[in-house]
Amino acid sequence: MKFMKKLLAVTLAFGVVLSGASLTTGEAATVKAAEEQKLKSVFSIDAGRKYFSKDQLKTIINKAYQNGYTDVQILLGNDALRFVLDDMSMEVEGVSYSSEEVINAIKVGNNLYHNDPNGNVLTESEMNEILSYAKELNVGIIPVINGPGHMDGILNAMKELGIENPEYSYGGKTSTRTIDLNNETAMAFNKTLLSKYVSYFSGKCEIFNFGCDEYANDIDSSKEGYYNGWSRLQGTGDYPKFVEYVNEVAGMIKDAGMTPLCFNDGIYYNNDDQFGTFDKDIIISYWTAGWWEFYVAKPSYLASKGHKILNTNDAWYWVLGNIDGKINGQGVPYPYNGVVEKIQTVSFRQIAGDKENTPIIGSMQAVWCDVPSVEHDMDRVLSLMDQFSEKHKDYLIRPADYTKVDAAISKIPSDLSIYTEETVNALNTAKDAVVRNKRVTEQEVVDGYADAIYAAIDALVYKTADYTKVDEAIAKAEALNKADYKDFSAVEKAIEAVKRDLDITKQEEVDAMAKAIEDAIAALEKKAPTTSGTTNGTTNGGNTTDGTSDTIKTGDTTNMTLWFMMLVVSAGLAGMFYARKRKENR
Repeated sequence: MKFMKKLLAVTLAFGVVLSGASLTTGEAATVKAAEEQKLKSVFSIDAGRKYFSKDQLKTIINKAYQNGYTDVQILLGNDALRFVLDDMSMEVEGVSYSSEEVINAIKVGNNLYHNDPNGNVLTESEMNEILSYAKELNVGIIPVINGPGHMDGILNAMKELGIENPEYSYGGKTSTRTIDLNNETAMAFNKTLLSKYVSYFSGKCEIFNFGCDEYANDIDSSKEGYYNGWSRLQGTGDYPKFVEYVNEVAGMIKDAGMTPLCFNDGIYYNNDDQFGTFDKDIIISYWTAGWWEFYVAKPSYLASKGHKILNTNDAWYWVLGNIDGKINGQGVPYPYNGVVEKIQTVSFRQIAGDKENTPIIGSMQAVWCDVPSVEHDMDRVLSLMDQFSEKHKDYLIRPADYTKVDAAISKIPSDLSIYTEETVNALNTAKDAVVRNKRVTEQEVVDGYADAIYAAIDALVYKTADYTKVDEAIAKAEALNKADYKDFSAVEKAIEAVKRDLDITKQEEVDAMAKAIEDAIAALEKKAPTTSGTTNGTTNGGNTTDGTSDTIKTGDTTNMTLWFMMLVVSAGLAGMFYARKRKENR
């Protein structure tokens, strides 16, 4: 009965945990954080231009978790390509490239862009570990392989593999970072390469960012009236090829079960849709409202076309190494001091240049590495995350406090082998039910985990002690005939003293009971044997001191022979005596 009551208590406690999520969510509905919990809060790190190690990326992911970010965006392909798969073999337009050839070409291409002393590429095993770590913390990873711009390393790799003139050119000038949309071989190679990464991240990530920003902005064509790559594509009639490329890649990503994401500046440039329609399932990462002669589509226009908006306001951008506006004496945008100020002044929902309160699916803060030779400065990277999280804590929902859960787990006995299987299973169920990535809006659920564990600990029931030795001793005693002994009472008392149903913690007492019975048996004295008497009216002979009977036994042939010999001797002696007497009488 006691066990059943304890088990019922555990079941009820565990039931509270299972039902707590809906209860807590309902109670937290009035909290702004809970109202906004469907909004994404993303931190983006440029690990394309500059190499970031596995451990550095895991540090950023952990900080994101602690600060309540929902996702970390990792730019793996951005100017350089810092991630290779185990199998990079490709076949493009009938030409086969071995995995080793492609990997070596990518590394060469990266070094031509920037020979980073910190490293060249992340391996597939390292990326597996990064993704697994993020999954444990319930932090989404948004991979980025940028194109058709910001492809310096990939274009270098193409040339290393023998692909000619993959870069975009105009007016006698060649872009070092942008692919030529009219080079069919280069475009086929890029799509095949991109498909390998899309396949790898399929099932591991929800969103895949394929870039699409700043097409050939490194070419100055202002004399021809084109002040940026997008206006140039529209003016030369090549913009439809960009639309076709974007939709083809978006379809590839969707076919892999992910949602496509790209930056805003190239999509419906200048609010112009005469060149074609973009796939409305593409999420737009809206980072810039444009600048002089750079006329990007407004957020409201993109929303009217069916696109969801991820607010990536460049007010929150920082270029690594830029503290006050310069790096190595050269003017660089997005200084650290500026972003620190803007984190405090720009609201979470404020889209760059938007006056329509366009709906968003969340907001993203970003650190860029335009000058990849500078130090990582992880302290400032993490500090910006802290500042952004603290300022927008109504939106960035931080983790629940697991202190009580950890304290409860620490109270679990180290040796569970002494408890019954049922109660140990109940304890393990309560412990295994703990989900480690709950947010503070579900604190009551987390506290419920601790309550369930404590209840299961209290309900642990010891196993029954082992009575094998006791039972063997009793069986030994019962096999004896107590009538053969002078006094059998000590054995009987030892047996009567046995207490049944003691638990395993009383095993020594139980073993002592067995020993008491054995000792009593060992101390028994047999009764003395009877010297004479009658049995069934027949006289019994006495016993000799050596234990043999002194009664003659008729069936004893040895005794009969003895009597016969004595008779013969006696007859002989008598005969001799008679003969002698006659002689004397003569």
